[in-house]
Amino acid sequence: MADNETSTARSTRRFLDAARVGALRIMERRERDTRTLLANLRPRLALTGGSLLVLLTLFCPIGYEACGAPRKGYELVQGQGDWPSFLGIIWTAGGQGFYLICLLLAGTTLLSVLLSLAHAGVFRNPSLTRGMFRLSGTVSLFLIFDLYLLVVSLAKGWARAPAYILAALSCLGPGLVWPRRVFIAWLCVIAGWVSMLFIVAALARQTESPSQFLLILFEAVVALLPIAMWLRYSLSRSAATRTAWPAIRAGLVAFYAPAVVGDVWLMVLAIQEGLWGLPPSYFGVLLMAIGFMRLAKVGKPTSVGAS
Repeated sequence: MADNETSTARSTRRFLDAARVGALRIMERRERDTRTLLANLRPRLALTGGSLLVLLTLFCPIGYEACGAPRKGYELVQGQGDWPSFLGIIWTAGGQGFYLICLLLAGTTLLSVLLSLAHAGVFRNPSLTRGMFRLSGTVSLFLIFDLYLLVVSLAKGWARAPAYILAALSCLGPGLVWPRRVFIAWLCVIAGWVSMLFIVAALARQTESPSQFLLILFEAVVALLPIAMWLRYSLSRSAATRTAWPAIRAGLVAFYAPAVVGDVWLMVLAIQEGLWGLPPSYFGVLLMAIGFMRLAKVGKPTSVGAS
């Protein structure tokens, strides 16, 4: 009996190891394809296009109204309507504040592009490009998760099954490539905060204030955890930490890939609701992050000049 259990454990371990190796190979192949695609994207073009897309949403319907017509971006900034995301639905001021951050990022980006036309040294400053990459990357990753969490939390009827499948893939996918101790810690955090959702549901029957606070705290922890991992492992000067970065990066890709699928689904629903300003805002933020990523990684005057 013990021999059978040992044999089963070994077979399971071999299967998991093979699945991990296969997942890493697939992700590495997709990463090479993505890098090849991005190599043809000029940083200045991405920054200009992304910032203009976000700024143009000031005049597009993007603010959600439960009982009324969608609000344009400038009306959302003035406090009318809700930012159509999980944060925006549970905390009106927080959603409007995040949209304002996106606008400020777009305005700063466009200004830096215009300054670079007169002074080429603007984008030759590694501290500036890396700092803007970290800022735009944080905003874009939070936006991806924020919209995705709205899809999962509000899915009803037939939409629940695919939404929950995406959530499961997102939570469990990193386990194929992350070190075991990192993945176990990740699961503990996810399990703890899912348990808190039951507490939120119980408190919601008594009063709305605690439930709203806990939901905001829930998103803050779960959304910022992968961002903190990205910043720590990608920017660390420790040789051991940097060695672990490729596996951590692959796990983060496995986490965010289902979220992007959910976001595209939400874009379709937003357009159907008349919120057609949301897609340009979403893709504009992503373009800015990609543009600064290209500048931060290239770091050569010739590349900037060619953009």
